[in-house]
Amino acid sequence: MTTMTGKTTDDERGLLPYPVIIAATKGEPQAMNIVCQHYAGYIAHLSMRKL
Repeated sequence: MTTMTGKTTDDERGLLPYPVIIAATKGEPQAMNIVCQHYAGYIAHLSMRKL
């Protein structure tokens, strides 16, 4: 897989590129890291407990 950062300057919506998604579903570690980095803020937000 070529080196990709997850968010490209061409994509204004911040979507993951399709090749990264495909590589992650096939189990490629680098692509899976990109996906985890992309959703890290969302995961952190959902993991907070409201008191």
